[in-house]
Amino acid sequence: MFRSPIKRRSDGTYRFAVGDDERRLVASVVGQLRELILADDPATVRLSPPPYGDDDERNAGYAALAGTELTERRLASIDIVLDTVDAESLTQDQLESWMRSINDVRLVLGTILDVDEDDRPAPGRGDAADNLAVYEYLGILLELTVRALTD
Repeated sequence: MFRSPIKRRSDGTYRFAVGDDERRLVASVVGQLRELILADDPATVRLSPPPYGDDDERNAGYAALAGTELTERRLASIDIVLDTVDAESLTQDQLESWMRSINDVRLVLGTILDVDEDDRPAPGRGDAADNLAVYEYLGILLELTVRALTD
């Protein structure tokens, strides 16, 4: 029987028994995500899809109103992940920050790997294979996190 490394406790906190290698991986990719966000790298395009389709004027207005706040929230979630990367217990807010940051990393990796909603990325070599392995592992961790939050 599979025992999830993330489990809600009776006191409302979450046991977070993820291995050291996995924690280092998450810290690394979340740190890289921070750099990409701050550099406004094109790989982050999926983090802020245009809410109004092809309506450039409305999209620009939305970006002006909400763009900074959304970026600040992403960076705050990244900070929480980096601050709690060694924690064995997380609050619900902390675990939700992990969920958001892991999802954001997967969106960026999906852009890099050219994954769309209907496609599974093709196996690659070198960096592509490494990115695919990280993408798939983070998908598992994201699923475990969501399950823990909804149980």
